[in-house]
Amino acid sequence: MDDQINLIDGLNTSQILVGLDLGTKTIGVAVSDRLKIIASPLITIERNGIKKDLLRLSDVLIEYNIGGFVVGLPKSLDNTENNQTKLVRNFNEELILFFKISSILWDERFSSDVIFKELRKSNLSESKIKKSLDKQSAAYILQGYLDRYRNIK
Repeated sequence: MDDQINLIDGLNTSQILVGLDLGTKTIGVAVSDRLKIIASPLITIERNGIKKDLLRLSDVLIEYNIGGFVVGLPKSLDNTENNQTKLVRNFNEELILFFKISSILWDERFSSDVIFKELRKSNLSESKIKKSLDKQSAAYILQGYLDRYRNIK
């Protein structure tokens, strides 16, 4: 938990956090406000390989003063790691090297399911849900981290 506290404690007031929901085909991206209270969905990026994904992510986030990343870590229901977990860990290592800033891995179990069910309540079509699911899931992951941080402060 200390690393998670230090992620926010080490930021200056103009920096934000970025939440990522990594899938095999897309990356959902969300950003926090400068007060680190609210996460907002930003964009969904089509995957094209780690190097190209990082360049695209850099292009999207160029206007933001990023202080750190919160990356959703997919685990099995029994808390074990799987193939997707390994891919996310690898991406996270590349992310840290590319951006030269801190990143934490945050348990993302159920994030997509929760968001899907919430969006269905809004009577959105499945195609509209699919278009926004990844960025909404990234916001859910980031919001979970922000809420947890605020509750332990």
